[in-house]
Parts: sequence; structure tokens; C-alpha cells
Amino acid sequence: MRENQEVLRPREAILEAAISLFGKRGYAGTTMRDIAKEVGVLPGSLYAHISSKETLLDEIVELGIESFLAIEAQVPASGSVIERLRAAVKAHVRVAAEHPGRSLVVFHQWRFLTEPNLTRALNKRRRYQQFFVKLVDEGIADGSFEPGLDSKIAVFTILGALNWVPEWYSPRGHHNPAEIANKLADNLLNGLLHHRDLKANQR
Repeated sequence: MRENQEVLRPREAILEAAISLFGKRGYAGTTMRDIAKEVGVLPGSLYAHISSKETLLDEIVELGIESFLAIEAQVPASGSVIERLRAAVKAHVRVAAEHPGRSLVVFHQWRFLTEPNLTRALNKRRRYQQFFVKLVDEGIADGSFEPGLDSKIAVFTILGALNWVPEWYSPRGHHNPAEIANKLADNLLNGLLHHRDLKANQR
């Protein structure tokens, strides 16, 4: 049994073990026996707390997606669209860095869900994407972002970069989550901005 699981309730310990194993081996490469071994119990004992391996995946994905959906309420309603998009990017990095293992499962293992869990997860993913699309559309409309920008492709680019953070982030790295978030926000938003002065100088 892992040390931190000794102080966790059984279901929490099972979830932690599943997050760790799904992240390392993938959902398909993890068995209930593997999870039981990680927790330190007999395989049959797991079923006193969960009904199936997919139940675990669904709960992990739901918790993870909800933590990202909560970002919309955290972003200020006032201020420029650039400031609000920057706040959304920074909040996304913060959530991913706080829960890197869970985020890896959310970003990569949701495809193994079956109906109706799959459709529910997809709808929530689309809701989150649409939150970013609305911000980019607003920036295009008010002239903050390039007028010819495709907002959906821009958002796929932004989220693609942000969703990769759990793959390489390390708490022992040279930069803390806030520093990483600021650097990513600078790089990602710079590609959206309407560089009027630069274009004028190139003519």
C-alpha cells in the first residue's frame, strides 16, 4: 500500500490508485487486480466500494472536467478580453498542475468511456471549449485579435498546448505553476493579437 493511501478512506485510496495506474499504463492496460494490488487489498474487496473499472474512470473524468468547467465562474466578467483569456489560461494551468495525474487521465483516457458516460463527458468537454471560443470571438469582434482568425482552430491550439502541461510539468522543475502559466499565456496570446503596428511597418 502506498504511504499516502494509509490515511485515505477506502474509496479515495482506490481512486488515487486508479489515477496513478491509468496515467502510467493507460485504462486498457490496467486491470482491477492491478488496482487492488496498488491499494493493498484483495481484488474482490474493491467491489464493496465500486461497481466496475469504468465506474472509476467515469468518476475521475467527471471530477476532472468539473474542475476545469469551474474556471468560467472564476474569470472576471469585467476587464478586457485579453485579460480574461489570460486569466482562463492561467487558471487552466493551475488546475492541471495541482492535479497532474488526474488531468492526464481526463485528457487522454476519456475515450475509453462507453455510453452514456461518453456522451456526458463529450458534452462537458464541448462546453469548456465553447467558453474559450466565446472569448476569442469577442476578441475578434472588438479588434483585440486578428480579424481573420478562426476561433475554433485558435482554441484547439490553445487547449492542445495547455493540455500537454501535465505531461511535462514537475514540481521539482525550474518554474512554479504561476511562472509557467504566465509564460504560456504570453506565448499563446501573442499569436492571437492584432499586430497593427507590425503590419503597418511591413508595408
